[in-house]
Amino acid sequence: MKHAAANSQDQEALKAVVTRFRLALELGDLPLVSLAAFPHGSCGDVCELLGQFLIDSGFGEWRYCSGQRDDSFFTHAWLERDGLILDITADQFPDIDQPVLLTRDRAWHNQFSLHECRRAANLDHLLFQDFAADAEWTYRELYRRVSDRAGLP
Repeated sequence: MKHAAANSQDQEALKAVVTRFRLALELGDLPLVSLAAFPHGSCGDVCELLGQFLIDSGFGEWRYCSGQRDDSFFTHAWLERDGLILDITADQFPDIDQPVLLTRDRAWHNQFSLHECRRAANLDHLLFQDFAADAEWTYRELYRRVSDRAGLP
């Protein structure tokens, strides 16, 4: 198993594969309703999908973290492991323009009061929902797109 934060070369490999995952999401045409306006409003489900992808790709388990800003309307979710923050939906907020954040800098994420940051992010958390079939199909399609580089640079 790869260790996600072992060195800068590992981080570069991680960022490259996560960038392809993000691009696969941007292609759209996926049945999971929460992805209809990606990245807006999709951070929770995307974290579960990405968490499973990282496990299946040998990058290990990542923790699902979520929180809310002082204004209860703004919630957000991202992944963490070994002091690294991985966030592919932060650009839904106007103050972030990077599509993939892989950082140890907590400044931006610290504005969210944590609700949880303990459990592993994975597909299991979506498979107990009413939309389990859509979630499973979406994951298989994203995995295929990234693995085959289907329509990706």
